[in-house]
Amino acid sequence: MSLKKKNVLKLVIRIVSILIILLIALIGAYVVYITISQKEEIKDIFENVEEKEVLVSEYIVYGTHLNIKGNLDVEATDIKDISLELKTSKDETSKEIRLEYDFTDNGINFSTSDLINEGIDLEKITPDTYYIFLKLEYLDGTYKYYTLKDNTNYENKEIEYYTITKNGKNNKINIKFGKHNKEEKQKEYMTMNVKNCKLPDNVYDIVIDPGHGGSDCGAKSGGYQEADLTLKIAKSVTEELQKLGLKVKMTRDGTEGDEYSVYTVYDQDGRVNVVGDSKAKYVFSIHLNSVEQANSQSGVEIYAPTKINLKYARAFAENIVKSANTRYSKLDVNYRKEDGIYVRTFTEKGIEDSAKEAKKNGYEPYSITEETPYLYMLRETGGIATGAYVDGRNKKYGKNLYKNSNIGIEAYLLELGYINNRTDLANILNNQQGYVDGIIKTVKEDILGEQS
Repeated sequence: MSLKKKNVLKLVIRIVSILIILLIALIGAYVVYITISQKEEIKDIFENVEEKEVLVSEYIVYGTHLNIKGNLDVEATDIKDISLELKTSKDETSKEIRLEYDFTDNGINFSTSDLINEGIDLEKITPDTYYIFLKLEYLDGTYKYYTLKDNTNYENKEIEYYTITKNGKNNKINIKFGKHNKEEKQKEYMTMNVKNCKLPDNVYDIVIDPGHGGSDCGAKSGGYQEADLTLKIAKSVTEELQKLGLKVKMTRDGTEGDEYSVYTVYDQDGRVNVVGDSKAKYVFSIHLNSVEQANSQSGVEIYAPTKINLKYARAFAENIVKSANTRYSKLDVNYRKEDGIYVRTFTEKGIEDSAKEAKKNGYEPYSITEETPYLYMLRETGGIATGAYVDGRNKKYGKNLYKNSNIGIEAYLLELGYINNRTDLANILNNQQGYVDGIIKTVKEDILGEQS
């Protein structure tokens, strides 16, 4: 290489080096600027916050909603209203959430809702960083703001939530507690960071659970088995949901062997843990009913957990009955809430029987109440919100890995009809699409809010 070319090369290398140094310096300056800006932003947001802190006793996501419960130890005098305010650096993006509350000797107890599938709708929170405060409005028109402090013993201190896929897009929401130094005192606060993202490979919108499977065939009648029919319907439902752009997972696909049974539902790949692994928002468990005396019962029964707004259960019942040209079940039991809707919990006798089984098999009885959902697919998929309790102490079963999770999947069990009722069975065999259409209509119009 000639001397002239060597000198040109050295000059180019020197210029590139200088540019790289300048770029690094600019990036560093930008990072410092952003850090200072964020600190100033936080400082401004916390400027007029009261010294006392709200003690958060519960923060749970169930389905698509965040529910927060807590207590503030202040005198409940001259208070006009109480709310949560989600503050941002831009006042126009701040949001106010109405609360349910009561006054006690210990101050103010509040919750975003007494129903587990209500509260803060995470699907409607736009991308930004939010700081969550309790806001007290007084009769004289003044306000006071209080930060929220974690007073729980949850395993999941930080909630990671992904919104339902709409038009191929999702948001990722991180809910956690942070600490801020104010006048040499450290204050804890609750924050919510929302940003656009691509849905990770292991995260789903909805799980479809075909009842039974493997060596567990479910109910039988007329040469048909529940497990086969529910799988066929579940596959059709999954295909139709995918056409809506949703990411859907099935708990089984028909390839499971005889080892798959009622005793494997809590295994690593059992249906309960498959639902928990999915990080979905909803699970719909598809079943067919049966009764001892054939043809004595018929029709649709939708089962829901306790402490829940029944609007989606009602929509499932109405849409399936109409689309499939069938009827509501006439099953008359004390846990029937309205036409086609049932909320079954443990009875006093059921609790006693559970305790007797525990004593017989040498393990500590479960903490079950008469509000605990009886059906395990409704109870165990909701974690803390629905009172999940299977922790491996009963050696007949495995362990629900999501028993103590404060992130629950909203669950419904759809009993589409009675397999040993000749009218129901004929309709299920010959009009399967009607049942599928009823389920899809509910998801599309009632859950996703889309119009046909």
